[in-house]
Amino acid sequence: MTITRFSDLALRLLMYLGSRAEPMQATVTVREVAELFNVPYTHLVKVAHQLGQQGFLITTKGVGGGLRLARPADSIRLGDILRITEPSDAVIDCVTQPCPLAGACLLKGALDSAYAAFLDTLDRYTLAEVARTPRLQKLVSIKA
Repeated sequence: MTITRFSDLALRLLMYLGSRAEPMQATVTVREVAELFNVPYTHLVKVAHQLGQQGFLITTKGVGGGLRLARPADSIRLGDILRITEPSDAVIDCVTQPCPLAGACLLKGALDSAYAAFLDTLDRYTLAEVARTPRLQKLVSIKA
């Protein structure tokens, strides 16, 4: 299973915020996180915007502005993040380019079931748990 770059950036951004000493009070800038993870600033802006719209982040513009978690990291499930950042829950598309096996093929059902199991597994993990990665904690302490 491969996730999109967009989802990867969303997870990294949220992990970074979740690893802060007080994640719901600590404000960071998109530029700061983009530089830390060596990712394009413009891409991360789009990610932060969507995460803000979906209620994962509070975004503030202007001097002293930035990003912070909108809710506790231990209440955010990884599966929930991917459900809003991945483009679709269908692993394969049997509609856009009609398939002659439609309705008689077991592959789509098997793949959809595997994807659901993937998300169910990610639902077992919270942002707080994955944000406790020792290397990430070290990065945060250096940047703080």
